[in-house]
Amino acid sequence: MAMTDTPPIENLVLTLHDIGAVQFGRFRLHSGRESRIYIDLRVLVSFPAALRQATAAYRELLAGLEYDLLAATPLAGLPIGTALCLDLDKPLIYPRKTAKSYGTGKDIEGRWSIGQTAVVIDDLITSGDSLLETIATVKAAGLKVHDTAVLIDREQGGREMLAEQGYALHAYTTLRQLLEMLVVHDRLTHYQRREVLSSLNLT
Repeated sequence: MAMTDTPPIENLVLTLHDIGAVQFGRFRLHSGRESRIYIDLRVLVSFPAALRQATAAYRELLAGLEYDLLAATPLAGLPIGTALCLDLDKPLIYPRKTAKSYGTGKDIEGRWSIGQTAVVIDDLITSGDSLLETIATVKAAGLKVHDTAVLIDREQGGREMLAEQGYALHAYTTLRQLLEMLVVHDRLTHYQRREVLSSLNLT
């Protein structure tokens, strides 16, 4: 189990491992490639204490940023965005997967004013595609975006992709850091760590 005398970042990583949000084995990714690690932060909603830890991590990430509201990616970022909305007392908006074909037919749920600044929230980043899609929808609605925030950067090109488009990524931890912390706390062997990094073409 996670320990209370460890630094918050290590405690959170241990908690994610405890609840099965970080698993090791052989997994087929959406891209079709095989990975030795699977990170599923959607399970946070079933563990309130873990979600509170994650919320505190995002609170730290957002502390120095200037923004008017939160914009959560659908669907992975929405539970985290909701928790942050309540914790920070900041308004939340979120794009729909598909625009309504009835009623107002809007692409984004929530209330905002043209010219406001949003920070885009997601659970993790791999290629950056989901964040860029959300940014495009939010900007099309007349909002400004400068920053994005995630819990984990999988270090597979997403940060660089966002930077090329002029957006800053704020990540609480990286995949390499996460693996190293699990090794330190005997949750993972050095050999398993090398296997994971090799499977993702990371060194």
